[in-house]
Amino acid sequence: MTTLKEYLGKALAIKIEIGHRKGEGSCYGNLGTVFKSLGEYEKAKEYLGREIAIRIEIGDREGEAADYVKLGNVF
Repeated sequence: MTTLKEYLGKALAIKIEIGHRKGEGSCYGNLGTVFKSLGEYEKAKEYLGREIAIRIEIGDREGEAADYVKLGNVF
């Protein structure tokens, strides 16, 4: 049975392949949320950090702010 993590991993690979940075960031954020729900807080922080880095890179200030809230919830 395919898990949510596996589907998100497949989506992430496609986003990276096609160069869709905003979508790549969203995949990282979704993976961070999944790891948070599984109690894997260090992995959650890692993936959310990747999402924030992309948001900063592409200048998405609104998304960056929302991601900081998600990261704060992990702590």
